Amino acid sequence: MDVDPIYQQLAGLLERKERLAFAVLVETKGSTPQKCGAKAIFLPDGRILGTLGGGCLEAETRQKALRAIETGESFSFRAVLDDDFGWDDGLICGGSVQTFVQPDPRSDKVWQALLAESAKRQRRVLATITTGDHAGKRALFAGSELIVADDLPADLLSELSVKSANLLAESEPEPSSLILHPSSFSVYLEPILPQPVLVICGGGHIGCAVGKLAAWSGFDVVAVDDRASFANKERFPDAKQIIVDDPAKVMKEFPVDADTYLCIVTRGHRHDAVILKEVIHKPAAYIGMIGSKRKVRTVMEGFIEEGVATAEDFRRIRTPMGLAIHSLTVEEIAVSVLAELIAVRRGARNFVPLSVTNQLADKMLGKPVGEPE
Repeated sequence: MDVDPIYQQLAGLLERKERLAFAVLVETKGSTPQKCGAKAIFLPDGRILGTLGGGCLEAETRQKALRAIETGESFSFRAVLDDDFGWDDGLICGGSVQTFVQPDPRSDKVWQALLAESAKRQRRVLATITTGDHAGKRALFAGSELIVADDLPADLLSELSVKSANLLAESEPEPSSLILHPSSFSVYLEPILPQPVLVICGGGHIGCAVGKLAAWSGFDVVAVDDRASFANKERFPDAKQIIVDDPAKVMKEFPVDADTYLCIVTRGHRHDAVILKEVIHKPAAYIGMIGSKRKVRTVMEGFIEEGVATAEDFRRIRTPMGLAIHSLTVEEIAVSVLAELIAVRRGARNFVPLSVTNQLADKMLGKPVGEPE
C-alpha cells in the first residue's frame, strides 16, 4: 500500500490544532468488517473520517474516542463481534478486533517524514507503540534504517529496526501487532509500500484496455511503444508516463523493483521475446506476456538453447496473461489481466500462478504437470 490518504487528513487537522482521536485496528482475528490496518479519525462534532467497518464496532469506538478526547489518554481495547456485541445492528461477524485509540496523536516529525518521503519509492515501516509509558509514540524505518522517531529509548529503537527489516523481507508484508521482548511493549507495524508501477510494453488494443483498468485500480501506468501513434495521451489518458521508444531498449534500463509489474503486449512474438529477454531476470512482482501455447514453447525453447534462461526461470512468467475466465473480447481479456495483477498485488492465498509456462517448465524439469487453466 502507498501512504494511506487518511494520514494527509490527519496531518492537516493536527496542523490546524483541531481536537480529535485517531483509531486503528491493530489486530483482527476471524471474520471482521475490516482488516488489520483500517483507520478512522473521530472529531468532537460527530464527524468520522475513514472507517473501521461501520456498525457496532465503529459506534463503540466512536464513544470511547470522544471520551478519550476529553481525558487525553491513549488506550487499546478488544471487541468480540458476537451476538451480544452486534445484535442491534446486525453486525455479528464472529471474529475479534484489537483497536488502538489515541487522542491528539502528536508525532509531527514522523507525519511530516511519512508524507514527504513517499516520493522516493522506498519500502518503509511505520511503528506505533500501543501499550505502556510510550503508547502513541512512533518511528519510521526504511528497512532497518531509522528515518525519524519520537522520543524513544535507543534499545527500543534498535529492536524496532530489526522487526522492520524482518517485515519488509516478507514477499507480501502485511500490518501486524507483536510484543517486543524483553521490553514487553506492544507495537503495531504498518508496511508503507510504494504505489505499484505497471509498465505496459505495447500500445495496441489490449495494452490500451489494460492501461485504463490498471490506472483505475491504483497502478501507476507507464506506457511504452516505439510508435507515437500508439503511445500517446489519447490512448493512455491516465498514464503517469508515456515513452515513445523501442520497448526492449527502454526495459533494459528501466528501474524494476518488487513493486513493478510488467505486461508485454507488443505487435509480434519476436518483439515480445526481445523484451522478455531484457526483463526475465529482473526482480519484478509480475512479468506477463501475451501469447499462444505455441508461441510460449518457441520462446522458451529458444531462451534455453541460447542460455538466456532456464526452465525454472520461466516458472515466474505469466503466459498467457490473465486469469482463466474464458475471456474473448479485448475488454474481457483486460479484466482477466487486471484480476491477475490484483491477485498478485494482494497476495491472494488461493491464487495458483499456473500458466502455460508453468506447465512446460514442469514438464522440462520432470515435475508433475498441473491441470491446464
